[in-house]
Amino acid sequence: MPEAAKPNILLINTDDQRWDTMRVMPKTMKWLRGARNFDRATVSIPSCCPSRASMLTGQYPHNTDVHLQTDGPKVHQSELLPVLLRKAGYRTAMAGKFLNSWPLDSAPPGWDHYSAMHGGYQGFKTYTDGKLEWVNAYSTTWYANKLKGWIRGFDQAGGKPWFAYYAPYAPHRPSTPEPKYAKSDVGKCLQSGESDVSDKPIWLKWTKPDPAAYDEICHKMLRTLLSVDDSVDSLLSDLNSRGVLKNTIVIYTSDNGYLWGEHGRTEKFVGYLPSVRVPLLLRWDGHVTAGADHRMAGSVDIMPTLMAAAGASGGKLDGRSLLGPARPGPVLTEYWYDLKNSKVPTWAALWDGKAHYLENYDEQGKTTFRELYHTDTDPGELTNVLHGKVSDADRKLGDALRDKLAAARHCTGSGCP
Repeated sequence: MPEAAKPNILLINTDDQRWDTMRVMPKTMKWLRGARNFDRATVSIPSCCPSRASMLTGQYPHNTDVHLQTDGPKVHQSELLPVLLRKAGYRTAMAGKFLNSWPLDSAPPGWDHYSAMHGGYQGFKTYTDGKLEWVNAYSTTWYANKLKGWIRGFDQAGGKPWFAYYAPYAPHRPSTPEPKYAKSDVGKCLQSGESDVSDKPIWLKWTKPDPAAYDEICHKMLRTLLSVDDSVDSLLSDLNSRGVLKNTIVIYTSDNGYLWGEHGRTEKFVGYLPSVRVPLLLRWDGHVTAGADHRMAGSVDIMPTLMAAAGASGGKLDGRSLLGPARPGPVLTEYWYDLKNSKVPTWAALWDGKAHYLENYDEQGKTTFRELYHTDTDPGELTNVLHGKVSDADRKLGDALRDKLAAARHCTGSGCP
């Protein structure tokens, strides 16, 4: 592929954004009206650090060695997307959150320019091109402006395409809206709970539901996204005004979803769909058509997609390019018990858009609880059909998915779902 034909890449990755929240981002959606919307997209693990490591290597967590929030330094640096794209002739820049436990005073690998944080909204510590600094500004906006400056510099230098990674902290808790949005109307967001959780694992019952707190959480989270909307609008407006957007791939996604009262819980880390589903929109003018795409898509597919578009090679990819054919079966999500998170045990799951199969494991790896939901008719995952009286059809389906999951948990490369 000739150098001039390679597209620029802008990857936008928010923090803890549910798949159904783009409604509060009209400016972003105006820019992405020509995008492909993968409305069944999931993450490989609903936990910030390992999810980002998985996305930036195209590998399921069981292959990244990054299972826990503290595992960031274990990431396979030579297999990271920015490292491989830079080898392919790209200039690279990132602004925002890299990996939770990556040392803040250590350069994240693969970037020509970087400003990396662990978190924060109004006032935050960041490591910018070798300098640790305290910035008294609203982080969502500040990082977008920093990245915009680096992109302009790349374009002025010419000769090479660029890869830019914008990773704002929003809407992660403690969700602190910009003052101008502190009381903005973002509509209703509290989700229905579940009065009977007798068909769920015992740990689900350890949390006392608090609808009032959940309602406050979801409104604050949505209000922080209003500033993300402004920042994405600023970035894309600048690219468009300079004639650069037409040769730029834009991907918008998040590192995991979030519960707002479903099953009487908040937070993420669990295997239920609100925790693992995320926005995933892909705009590439002249190459990708607009509209909803119901294919099963995972965060592990983002890197293969960008590598294919860039004509780059390398890495050990478990995902598959979204520019190619659909995967024939379900997508995998997995999770390891993490003291940094909550008392959610190790689990793994498969989802094909219709059936969602989950298994919990003890410390020895033994299966302790199984769940199966027909999400096409039970989208709230209220009825575990493997609990109580089980039909022959559900038993057979559960057994088949059990075998598929056992294989998926040890898969590599093209052998992965």
